[in-house]
Amino acid sequence: MSNNTAVLEERRGKSVWLTLNRPEVKNAMNGEMIEALVEAFRRLGADDNTRAIVLAGAGDAFCSGADLAYMMQQAQQQAANQQSGLTLSSLFRTIAECPKPVVARVHGLCFAGATGLVSASDILVASRNVKFGLPEVKRGLIPATISPYVVQAMGVQAARRYFITGETFTAEQAHAMGMVHELCEPAELDARVDAILAELDTCAPLAMAECKKLVRDVSRMDITSDDTHHDVAMRLVKVRSSSEATEGMMAFMQKRKPAWAQ
Repeated sequence: MSNNTAVLEERRGKSVWLTLNRPEVKNAMNGEMIEALVEAFRRLGADDNTRAIVLAGAGDAFCSGADLAYMMQQAQQQAANQQSGLTLSSLFRTIAECPKPVVARVHGLCFAGATGLVSASDILVASRNVKFGLPEVKRGLIPATISPYVVQAMGVQAARRYFITGETFTAEQAHAMGMVHELCEPAELDARVDAILAELDTCAPLAMAECKKLVRDVSRMDITSDDTHHDVAMRLVKVRSSSEATEGMMAFMQKRKPAWAQ
């Protein structure tokens, strides 16, 4: 286990767990945590020995959002204010575009920027006790850097309400929106995450990376466009001729596990 002050890193089998580690402030994100997460996701995204990444929180909360003391400090100087905004935006983009599947393990509180963390992740597993919220407007702020991911995760209509009211909403409400994939009792949280990781272990690593990119790109495409249909056809052509696809198809026909699932 690597013990960065703000983020703990632990390898468990083929997966790596990144645990937000400022429990005394509900894992509020400061500069150290943000930079540590950006570095970890970039490094692990390029690591052939990592199949998936789990994002979790220490203590009784996943994350309460950005540390307001840190935010106020950055706002005092124009250059620092601009740079910290760009760094924060890069965090959510780095998670969303990480080639490895990212599973968010959410408990307790998930407010403001934390909602961005889980929305940029691929799979969100939440316990029933989670309280979500986008309270930025109650602090004179806006959820700008997280908005591309949160709007996509909860949908435009829900975002219209929760962005401008700052209301808290429950895990059940988030599940109904489609934002939360798996909803469970707190005691079942780790078992649900482990079950998903077991599924990911059976999947081809490069194909999963291509699937992440496929969803991201197709969601922005015009499905009536000839360019779209040519694009997706060529993606199949490229992947189908890969050594990974050859191994996967041969393993299926020979009724054996593919090499990556051994």
